Amino acid sequence: MFPGPHVAEARAAFARALENGMSSKRAHGLGVIASFKEGWIPRRSIARWIGGCVRTVGRMIHQAKEIGLLSTARAKKHEIPPGRSEPFTCGWSHRWIIGWGQAGKAVNDAVHAARARWLVKHAAPERKPVAAATTRGGMEPSAAARPEYQRRKWTAAEIDQELERLERLNKPPPWAPDTS
Repeated sequence: MFPGPHVAEARAAFARALENGMSSKRAHGLGVIASFKEGWIPRRSIARWIGGCVRTVGRMIHQAKEIGLLSTARAKKHEIPPGRSEPFTCGWSHRWIIGWGQAGKAVNDAVHAARARWLVKHAAPERKPVAAATTRGGMEPSAAARPEYQRRKWTAAEIDQELERLERLNKPPPWAPDTS
């Protein structure tokens, strides 16, 4: 049922996945990853073991990360996985089960902590630092950086002059036929 040497850990991960609402096929995929201490196994191989497709495995990994049962990391360029003498030609991913090798309450605590980290990372809006410093006159830096013509007040004469200019632009030329 599980390809790796750690069948007890695989069964425990399988049971935790079912308790958290995963389907049996997805829970089986999580058990396959858990049967190895650290999962370097490709998605295609996991799909073969559970009798599903690669997309099912991808969905299982995404759901397990959301629930807090699994964490992943992409391999660095030219990184060699354990047990190999050379790097894979394609990209590969390192997967590990949250709470692997722990018992009872410690596993639940680890799962809840991972779930909280995932929620903070994906659900909280990204905050941008607020500029505390102000420039001369107490103006904010963004307002102080504007050109002079955007910051000054217009006089009544300037407004009248601008309105006349706009009116001239909208008037038809004298040689145009009268449309009224």
